[in-house]
Amino acid sequence: MQKVTLDGIKVVDVHAHPFREQREPENPVDFLRKLSLSVIPEMFTNIEDVEKFQPYPGTNMWIQILFRHMAKYLNCEPDLPSIVEARNKKAKNFPDYTKELFADANLEGLIMDFGYPQPPINRDDFQQMSGAQIWEIHRIEPVMVELGKQKLSFEEFIEKYRDNLEKALKRDGVVGLKTIIAYRSGLEISNKDGKAAASAYEEFLLNEKAPAKAMRDYCFHIAMEECTRADKFMHIHTGIGDGEVVLSKASPSFLLDTFRKPEYKETKIHLVHGGYPWMEEAAFIVSILPNVYMDISLQNPFTGHGVERIISQVLELAPFDKVMYGSDAFTVPEMNWLGVKLFKDCFERVLSDWVEKDYMDADQAHYIGEMILYKNFENIYKVKI
Repeated sequence: MQKVTLDGIKVVDVHAHPFREQREPENPVDFLRKLSLSVIPEMFTNIEDVEKFQPYPGTNMWIQILFRHMAKYLNCEPDLPSIVEARNKKAKNFPDYTKELFADANLEGLIMDFGYPQPPINRDDFQQMSGAQIWEIHRIEPVMVELGKQKLSFEEFIEKYRDNLEKALKRDGVVGLKTIIAYRSGLEISNKDGKAAASAYEEFLLNEKAPAKAMRDYCFHIAMEECTRADKFMHIHTGIGDGEVVLSKASPSFLLDTFRKPEYKETKIHLVHGGYPWMEEAAFIVSILPNVYMDISLQNPFTGHGVERIISQVLELAPFDKVMYGSDAFTVPEMNWLGVKLFKDCFERVLSDWVEKDYMDADQAHYIGEMILYKNFENIYKVKI
């Protein structure tokens, strides 16, 4: 079998979050917590009674794979205390450690959502710490929360909200807006209705996380309009996330009627997380609408060995030139690092299988690998790195 290798190919991660410089050593339990999508502190509490060969309580395949890779990279035993001890020694100079991991993965650029964590991390500071080129998406929900604290009238709120988005899209390095409406009221977006939005505004003022659906849908439409006007991308969280997501309304299929509206025919749309676990629905949408694209983030690396299956399933329908690499890494540089390592490993197996089955030759398979790892980003976002 002729193996396709993706070693040495540069990578752009089109969806990740910044992390803060760590000035103190990690302890094993806190390190585990930082690796989990769970927002419940009790998910990891005690590792002292773990028997030989027993997985640490609460861990899954992605964490298991990370430990294997880290133990090899750090040249230490593959148990959590040894890994964290070796990691702490390397990370005494945290910026150097971050740059080393990014360079080892050929991770040269990232689109980052600075809406998490809060308060926001400075983009220039993170770029200097990581050594990678950073682009930004401007998340709309923190804007809404900050304006809500001012107790404005609904009309004043909307005026300032639109002005904020318009100015943000003009800033250097900002490639679009992002919404996490899937966490608040879901992706079934109603028509733009100012009267209904004004009525729901009071609900939002009482609780910044309240569904306030008509008001959130109204703000979603404004964001779409501003992205259309600025010729920038609208990033939409689709699929699972942390425990707050409105799971019953998180499938990208709920967005299809909105995307079909004539006023959004030219709007550049980026489906963040590719709708996982509804990635086939996202793949279908990008296959029929020329202005919609998707990434494979969160599902990579957090599904572990499932990344291979997911890549194959996404590319059953999605055009090769409309899918981009992503990670959704959010707490430690090891997430960004393993995201690339795991994705390349799984993608190599998918591509090699296609060559073995004579669906394509090895050169074309290698080029498809380059497309998804960085070329599509450059072509879609019209940026060269």
